[in-house]
Amino acid sequence: MKKLFILSLSMFCGNLLAEPMYYITDKVYAPVRADQNEKAKVVHNGLESGTAVTILEKNDQTGYAKIRTADKIEGWVRTQYLSAEPTDCIQLEQANAQIAQLQSEKAQLEEQLVSIKQISSSQIDTHERNAELVKQNRLLIGEKEVLATDNERLKKRNDQTWFLYGGIMVAISSLISALIPKLGKKRRHDGWL
Repeated sequence: MKKLFILSLSMFCGNLLAEPMYYITDKVYAPVRADQNEKAKVVHNGLESGTAVTILEKNDQTGYAKIRTADKIEGWVRTQYLSAEPTDCIQLEQANAQIAQLQSEKAQLEEQLVSIKQISSSQIDTHERNAELVKQNRLLIGEKEVLATDNERLKKRNDQTWFLYGGIMVAISSLISALIPKLGKKRRHDGWL
């Protein structure tokens, strides 16, 4: 019993899904008349919904308005056919056009974003390289200062060394000058001369 019910239900649902869908159109044609009543002569068989018109005169008692189209058709139509806002079809077309424009702008903005990311990426790399170079520059300046200090110390040491050598030379010279006269006197007494 359950199998039969499930089988018939699935066949019914399958038929519903297989049948094509149809939609009712929202097009309305408003007849344009020569005067403000239903029996008046028809000037135009019917303006399609969405047609823009200018209201020249309006009569709330009869429910009619005198209109003019861009094609210079003039006459009376029932006010029930008039709306201050565009029809759904026109609004849909405008919305679709706006969506297409927004999608185009979005694509352009995405391209700009990719280009900005590339630029900012290279700027970030440049900034990081600059920071690294600044760090290296500071290290080199520090090393330079250390080397300059060492150089000054070495110059002073060199001066001191030469001063020390000069002092040693003076001491040796004084010692030699003191010893030479003594050496010379001893030799004369030895009888070698």
